[in-house]
Amino acid sequence: MSQPNAYTVISEQNDHECTTVRAHPRNETYHVVEYADEDARERVADLPVGSVVRMELSRAGRRSNVWCADSVRTAETDGGERQ
Repeated sequence: MSQPNAYTVISEQNDHECTTVRAHPRNETYHVVEYADEDARERVADLPVGSVVRMELSRAGRRSNVWCADSVRTAETDGGERQ
């Protein structure tokens, strides 16, 4: 993907650093398992379920439906707060 898209966090980052997000408006689900850098990983780790975040994703290896967060941008939490 070449431009940031909006995603809703549907499963917070787990112990294996996997976060599940749903794309807007297509409702496709993505499992984010890699991060461009530590800053991107930490930004995603801080997001609670229901947060909306803009990310650029690229495939992570050859496995299906696992993705790398190349960039992570401003998010809105389920409480409407901007991070």
